[in-house]
Amino acid sequence: MKRSNIFAYIELSKLVGELQMAGTSEKLKEKLKSQSAYFRILEPKYFSDSLTKDWEGILHVVQQNGVKVNVTGGKPLSNALYNTIEGFTYSECQILAEQIYAVFEKMKQEFI
Repeated sequence: MKRSNIFAYIELSKLVGELQMAGTSEKLKEKLKSQSAYFRILEPKYFSDSLTKDWEGILHVVQQNGVKVNVTGGKPLSNALYNTIEGFTYSECQILAEQIYAVFEKMKQEFI
């Protein structure tokens, strides 16, 4: 069975650290938006066989709304990640953060 890549572990630990600084405050949504690049650089191929589906599920959730485009010009206003997270409620942000924490905890067990 394939283990997670150390790159994924390091980068996911950075994301988790940033999200934990926001805690359960209203700043969590802003933190998720500001850290949304992690969802692009942490590709499922970097995760172990057992964590790939979990991470793919998270990616599916954060990309569900697609790109926001200008109605008149058709130019992109925000990427799919930012646009989707912008539409989340506070509780949806909490659920997403908890899912990310759970993946990270499972990943930590692979490296212990």
